[in-house]
This record gives sequence, structure tokens and C-alpha cells, in this order.
Amino acid sequence: MMGFGNGLTLASPHRILFNLDAKNPKCYSGSGTTAYDSISGTSLSLNGDTSFSNGAFAFDGSGDGIKASAVISGMDFQYTQEFTLEVVAKVKETGTGFLINNRGASDGTQNYRGWALMSSGSPPNTIIKGIIGMYKDSAHHWVGTDCTAADFTNIAYNKWCHIVYSYAGNGIEASLFLNGVDKSDYANPPNDNTDVIYDAANVADTINYDSDNLISIGIDSVNDSSYGSYSDIAIARVYDVALTPKEVLKNFNAIRGRFGL
Repeated sequence: MMGFGNGLTLASPHRILFNLDAKNPKCYSGSGTTAYDSISGTSLSLNGDTSFSNGAFAFDGSGDGIKASAVISGMDFQYTQEFTLEVVAKVKETGTGFLINNRGASDGTQNYRGWALMSSGSPPNTIIKGIIGMYKDSAHHWVGTDCTAADFTNIAYNKWCHIVYSYAGNGIEASLFLNGVDKSDYANPPNDNTDVIYDAANVADTINYDSDNLISIGIDSVNDSSYGSYSDIAIARVYDVALTPKEVLKNFNAIRGRFGL
């Protein structure tokens, strides 16, 4: 166990690759256009009209966002690697918007290559989903899962929510947690018309990462003008393991008082 300030205790500190906590002075001073990943020390740029208030960054969904200044080591997850994405966010508008992502532009073969945790779909059918993969050969090659539109509306919409996507690295097991509870909707996975595993035969493929893949918060890392998230985001983290349900619940319990959950 390890404390990261502000009463927050993380379940697996030695497994954390990235940590941005808006209330932690090691991450943000409270003013200015530069924040920091407290793990690697990499600087992060506050773009557009991104603002800070009450311990959180606020994005209006139109060009706002936070983007790393350089590639952060260890973020190039493959289908065969476990990892976890974790955010504490208040999603204020339904529709498609990235909470945290590390995607690259087309390299001629693969497009939108990388991973993401995002809201997706038009109201009243908006969901939260986590994915890893690529788009190639005119098809999605994603592995991921999501929650139901009803769970998004009741638990996460316009209210603080602890959101976790955990992927086991085996092409099969992916979970989506809201406020410490597994809300994975395996009957209606992220691509809307396939099983929870997309093109399972392609998980042996290598996802190509390069300088296009810069971790971004509240904005699409590929195109700053698209898929912005109209939300407040207080915490964003990446782990190089799949957090267990017990660890997810421990992290939720550590932050719930701060956000009145």
C-alpha cells in the first residue's frame, strides 16, 4: 500500500505506470497550463479552455484536454498484456468522448491503434466502454467491454463516478467497474453488434505504437477537434496489471469520501 496524498491510498502502487491527480500538488500546482504525471515526471499540456476548480480539471468537449508532451514508457500495451485504466470523472453530456486514451493515427495499415476508456453512443443509449486494439482492413479489431446505458445514466451521468476498465491480457476477460461494482454488459459489448471479443483470432497481431501515441485526458489523442469529453476529471491512472475486483473496490473506498460517493 502507498499513499498518494489527499487521503488516497492505492491498491498496487508498484504497478502504476501513470498517475494524474488534479488535487495532488505533485501533479498540478493549481494554476497554469502544465501538469505532471507523478510516476514518470512527464509534463502534460492543458489544451484549449481546460480549467481547474475544486480539485478537478474541467473540459467542455470542444478542443479541451490534457496531453502528454512525450511518449511514456510502458504504455504500449498489446492484446497479450494485462492492464487497467482508472478515472474519477463526472460526465456532463452524453455522447462519444474520451476520458483517457493512448491512440495513434494511421501508419498506413493500422488506424486508431492503442487503447481507450470513453463514453460512446448517442443519448439515450450512451455507455462507458474500455477497449484495446486497432482498425484495419475495414474492420474493428477490438477487445473490450462496456456497461449498459441504464447503468451509465443511473450511476455515472452528471455525477462523480469511479470508472475502471480492467483487461486480463488473454483476449477474453475484460471488466468495466462503476463505483467498485462490476457492471460489464457482456450481452451488449462496445462494438454494438459483436461479442465481447472482437476478431479474437487477431489478438496475435502486434499493435503498432509510435510518437503519435501520446496519452491524453478528456480529448482524442489522434485529433484534438474530435471526440472531446464534456466532463470533469479529477483522477486518471494506468496500471500494468489487471486490478482484481478486490483491488478496484479498495481504490473506490479510498476516494469515495473525497467525492461524496
